[in-house]
Amino acid sequence: MKSKKMMAMLLSTVMCTGLFGVNVQADAEDEVTLTFGFWGDDAEAQMKMRLAEAYMEEHPNVNIEYEYCSGADYLTKIQTWFSSDETPDVFGISNDHLIAFEDSELFEDLTPYIEEDNLQDLWDYDAVKSNYTIDNGRLTAVPFVSKTFAMAYNKDLFDQAGVDYPTSDWTEEDMLDAAEKINALGDDIYGLRWGVRVPEFYRGLYGDMYYNYEEKTMNVVDNASFKSAVTMFSDSILNGLAPDETSGTISTGGFETGNYGMALSATWDIAVYENTIGDSFAWDVVELPMNTEYNTRWKTTLRTNGWSMSANAENKEVCWDFMKFLSTSEKAAEEAATIGIPTLKSYIESDEYMNDYGDGTAYNKQVFINMLNDTVPLYNLGAFAEVNDLAKSDYESVLAGNMTVDDMISDLDTQGSSIFASYGD
Repeated sequence: MKSKKMMAMLLSTVMCTGLFGVNVQADAEDEVTLTFGFWGDDAEAQMKMRLAEAYMEEHPNVNIEYEYCSGADYLTKIQTWFSSDETPDVFGISNDHLIAFEDSELFEDLTPYIEEDNLQDLWDYDAVKSNYTIDNGRLTAVPFVSKTFAMAYNKDLFDQAGVDYPTSDWTEEDMLDAAEKINALGDDIYGLRWGVRVPEFYRGLYGDMYYNYEEKTMNVVDNASFKSAVTMFSDSILNGLAPDETSGTISTGGFETGNYGMALSATWDIAVYENTIGDSFAWDVVELPMNTEYNTRWKTTLRTNGWSMSANAENKEVCWDFMKFLSTSEKAAEEAATIGIPTLKSYIESDEYMNDYGDGTAYNKQVFINMLNDTVPLYNLGAFAEVNDLAKSDYESVLAGNMTVDDMISDLDTQGSSIFASYGD
């Protein structure tokens, strides 16, 4: 087996390349080789390789070969696999990926496997079926982890500004008021940080998505909540409460620098905070705020990540056994907790999970779990990707003063409708 040091070197230099294997001395007569595809930054990819190594240590006749890349590149990678009818034997999938493969026969239907082994009660099985069943009725994945957003806040800056810490019932008005007071602390201090995520969130911040997924039509004209969301985000930037990082060009550091009162934060951001903030300032997380006009909490986009099997896999029994390890073992749930909310109920409901912060700062883990109740889907392939790109470009024009929000809505309705029409049914 390659050493962990060697694995780290390979990971840092080989992204979206071909397969490479971890060779295990076979103790059994029949050696089996599986291909394993996934995505992740360095830390996430190493975590997934650790799980494969752990499985191979228990099954020395199994050799697992990896193919991986970054999350952004994985969208291209998975489309290449499916267009060539060749996916890895076991591969990662996200709920938002499936819109491009709604009738694919390349997914092995996992329903018989799950029911044969009576695994339904180990997860929220209704959610699993909702997230991973495609149009032809196949259940495409077993679950691994869910990823949501919440709001991180800097307690020290709240104290300096004389503002009470946010609670689960705080409102959008509370957030903006706190941001203004924190902003007044200094020229290098911002009340808010959105990062690059505004175009992801304004799509359905208050629950009314700016397109209709089922009908594949635009829903921007007379969508007051969409207009309110775009206006709120753009005003917060134009008024200096948050920097404009929409294009990702600013590199002055994030929430961990201590220069932001609040930051829209994903489950995977927490590891960065834990590893870099230390005792430089006190912080915690809170649910996204309530909007009183629309009587709803802000909706977080939801990413559910699971494991799929190729219908063309030669060793399906071994593939399934490996997938069960990834989806139902406590070892896998512990590793999943480094990037999101594990889907194994026995682990997420345990004191071990709720109270384990390693060497890092204790924070309110329940917040991210609570946000699972306030989610909207993330669609980012095919026509939806083109519409999202159009909206982002128009939003940047609003920030530049070249468009009004009404202009953005009009352009989205016209051009977005044309994009959907070009894809047909």
